[in-house]
Amino acid sequence: MKVIQNLPEIFEEFGEQRRKAFLEIKEYKDKNIPVVGMYCAYFPTELAMAVGAIPVGLCSYANETVAAAERDLPKSICPLVKSSYGFAVEDKCPFFHFADLVIGETTCDGKKKMFEMMSEFKPVYVMELPNSQSERGVKFWREEVVRTKEYFEEFFHVVITEQMLRDAVHLNNRIRTALKNLCDVMKLDPAPVTGEDIQKMVQGSKYRFDFSSTPEVVNGVHDKILEEYKQGKHLEKRPRILVTGCPIGGDSMKVIREIEENGGVVVAIENCSGVRTLGTMVDENAEDIYEAIARKYLSTGCSIMTPNDHRIDLIGKIIDEYHVDGVVEMILTGCHSTGVESFYIRKFVNEEKHLPYLAVETDYSQADTAQISTRMAAFLEMIQPERRVTTEMKANFDINYCYKIILEGIVKRKSRREILEEIWRYTGVALCVSDPGNQEVFCIGEKPADLKSCIRELPEGGKITGYLTLETDKEKVEELLDVIIQSYRVDCERDRNEEERPDFIWILTDMEENADQIFRMLNEEQDLFLKVQREGKKELFISGTDGKEDRDRMTAKVKELMKERDGKILIGNGFQTFESKEKNRELQRYVFSIIKSKKERRKVCLVEDYYHDLAVTYIGKRIEKENLYVDELECVEKEDKEKGKDLYETLYWYLKMKRNAAQTAAKLRIHRNTLMPRIVQLNDMIGIDDKDGAECERLLMVMEMKKVKNM
Repeated sequence: MKVIQNLPEIFEEFGEQRRKAFLEIKEYKDKNIPVVGMYCAYFPTELAMAVGAIPVGLCSYANETVAAAERDLPKSICPLVKSSYGFAVEDKCPFFHFADLVIGETTCDGKKKMFEMMSEFKPVYVMELPNSQSERGVKFWREEVVRTKEYFEEFFHVVITEQMLRDAVHLNNRIRTALKNLCDVMKLDPAPVTGEDIQKMVQGSKYRFDFSSTPEVVNGVHDKILEEYKQGKHLEKRPRILVTGCPIGGDSMKVIREIEENGGVVVAIENCSGVRTLGTMVDENAEDIYEAIARKYLSTGCSIMTPNDHRIDLIGKIIDEYHVDGVVEMILTGCHSTGVESFYIRKFVNEEKHLPYLAVETDYSQADTAQISTRMAAFLEMIQPERRVTTEMKANFDINYCYKIILEGIVKRKSRREILEEIWRYTGVALCVSDPGNQEVFCIGEKPADLKSCIRELPEGGKITGYLTLETDKEKVEELLDVIIQSYRVDCERDRNEEERPDFIWILTDMEENADQIFRMLNEEQDLFLKVQREGKKELFISGTDGKEDRDRMTAKVKELMKERDGKILIGNGFQTFESKEKNRELQRYVFSIIKSKKERRKVCLVEDYYHDLAVTYIGKRIEKENLYVDELECVEKEDKEKGKDLYETLYWYLKMKRNAAQTAAKLRIHRNTLMPRIVQLNDMIGIDDKDGAECERLLMVMEMKKVKNM
């Protein structure tokens, strides 16, 4: 989409989008389109979109309603909670007024109590959020997503089919991708626009209720920004600031404004009103779409999670990719979880990323604006000379200190990429590693425009290139590359001498190029200390995985890699004894053959998801001999054949869904009123509801076996 307006006009238009939406929401209500109000990024908006409703963020960022809320709520509570409740109880938020249903969630204690009070004058449904992002948490949250879906079906009198949900997921992924690409323009240095302008776009897009056109509109703005950047239209060089902490919007935008009015630029906002929710997509190819939705939303790195590793990982990634010079954390007064977690954020930023950090505790009033401005001016002034001094220091780096960095990295089992990143941070020399085919594996640092460089051959094939700058001479860079090559030889020798150690895991692929990419990625991964070996063209053997957490991290990395690639991957189960290597390999190969025959939608499969299929194969051979339920199933099949009915498929899904009528109707994509006569007929024919649970499981097993045999 070609954007005709000027960028300032576009940003202003998106900044005013929320106000325009106040009027638009009434027009939608007049057309009998339902509205679902929400307060939190953990709510899967796909559920609302699937029933044809408009999910809309409710007013919660203004100081004007705080006084009204304090008549009922303690003054010491978080301003976001007070503002939200004040808008609701005073009926000053049009979105809340027209909402058919408000979705709450068990995040912080203040919100939980607010939803109790709010339910006295508005229909409120509260989702129970786990406080950990573990596999148990994912399982719990999946059940909660399904429970909410079923509640929506009852509340709105609509059956949500799987296809309706997948369509909503696809549209939301397109919107997230467009907004993430827009935020990524701030990786350019100097920055093309201000952070406040990008935030206007991100916030304003949430109030465009013509969701299908949003990706095109946002992509048009993204292209316009890049087009003008190429013409030299951008900001001057400024200190690049990452803002993290509590949600930002409305009156709390004063923090971003003061940073940029004092000479900085906010290149990224890491919170649930910024890039935190945009980087992860729902896996559209997942067989279990409810689990895929649960995983995406639960991965949000909010401070209410314990531990909150996802947030630390994301901040580290943003600092590296957006070339951040300093971090500002905005903490709302009374937000205890963010306040406590700021200890870990400061420690990470100062000690691991070696960057300055500033915490700003504030509320929605404008009384402290001058104080914030003074603190920001001092913070930015501290960054400016530091940048100049650092450049001069890097030109005269000590090669012995480079030895120290490398040796410490090898002893601590850091990846090669991690070691080279530390070298780059100390020396300022950009480095690029290429494979034997001369394809770039990874690059660290910004390549100079003139691309003058020194090159060395790597011991195992490939090359490493060091780029010269005005501050560094060629001899210095050549000496540095020689040191790095020596470290590679030590590392290779260590790998050859190292004994195989458990846990062991097989990874199988159906395409050689995917095996190449996974091999390369795992060897360079910073937070996994694995030994990865090629076994044939399409198989990898992994040793040194430290239990389930390592496997989960490895699985997440492989899934991320495969998002834009074709093909199927199977990740096997961890096993302890090296002697079981070949036996386990055969098991994985057999499971992979099942996956291929089933034509799975998902690209990355886990062996444990197919234990049922293995059990069916084994038990089925025994059941086959006993001819169980043959007469009953033949009776159902005969009825289908003679009268053109779908009783057999209905019976299969009815058993598969544990005789839950609502879930069976959703799986069959029919209304419950269509399903019930079929259930009645099945009861007349084979008494399906009279059978106990064990009988139903055996009957389902027989049907599964017939299905496998007919593939």
